[in-house]
Amino acid sequence: MTPQGYALHIGLNAVNPDSYEGWNGELFACENDAAVYKALAEKAGFQSIYPLLTKDATSQNVLQHLSNAASQLQAGDILLLTYSGHGGAIIDTNHDETNNFGEMDGFDETWCLYDRQLIDDELFECFSKFKPGVRILIFSDSCHSGSVARAAEAVTTTTDAATYIRARVAPLDVLVRTYNNHKSEYDGIQAQLSAGPADIAAYVVQFGACQDDELAMEVWGNGMFTAKVQEVMKEEISSYTALFVAIKQGFSAQQHPNLFHYGNKAYDFLAQAPFSIQPLVGA
Repeated sequence: MTPQGYALHIGLNAVNPDSYEGWNGELFACENDAAVYKALAEKAGFQSIYPLLTKDATSQNVLQHLSNAASQLQAGDILLLTYSGHGGAIIDTNHDETNNFGEMDGFDETWCLYDRQLIDDELFECFSKFKPGVRILIFSDSCHSGSVARAAEAVTTTTDAATYIRARVAPLDVLVRTYNNHKSEYDGIQAQLSAGPADIAAYVVQFGACQDDELAMEVWGNGMFTAKVQEVMKEEISSYTALFVAIKQGFSAQQHPNLFHYGNKAYDFLAQAPFSIQPLVGA
């Protein structure tokens, strides 16, 4: 049976101010990033490709697509999930969250979708629905919870929209007000979630734009991380490990991309050629 590829590309140049206490989260390059990953999926031959841009990038749409993918994909198939937008954080009410150093940091990381923040535990819950042997590949060009806690303000160095430099991190005061005024909604979501990385029967390879205490920047029409992925993928790359090494080269001292992988190690696909729909022989 021919392996199937399902690609979901999320890019938000703004969020709904009504959901974020008047903050619109303006960015310039996230929809462009989604187009970059969509082109990579098309080149790789993914059969099902879905962009969700700004107003269409709602929690309902994202969760529905992940549910559809979990139902459709079988062992040997692949989900490509990409996100470009603001990273956020909310209070970790189920006390499951640790930072990259293994220390409890008190926050759940989030993606700032158009209508609300999508909590990382929601992604784990979705991933736990995928069948054993499914490959889940993620590229997240956004900041982390540690970035939110440490960043006083977004970095802006020019007013020229074509070269605007911005950090993809939601302001801490916005996140605090948003959580306080929507506490019952976010606490209710967390109360219904129980799955974590250990409950995932598929395998997840996740690339991140920066370390937990750094800022993911966008400039010249793309996120710096996504632009590097696009540049590197013009060459022949043998594995995801090699892709990570190539992506890291040339970044400034202020931004260091990250690579996580978790789930059922029997289906580890780090040695596979990047974006390939074909699984490893014997996998």
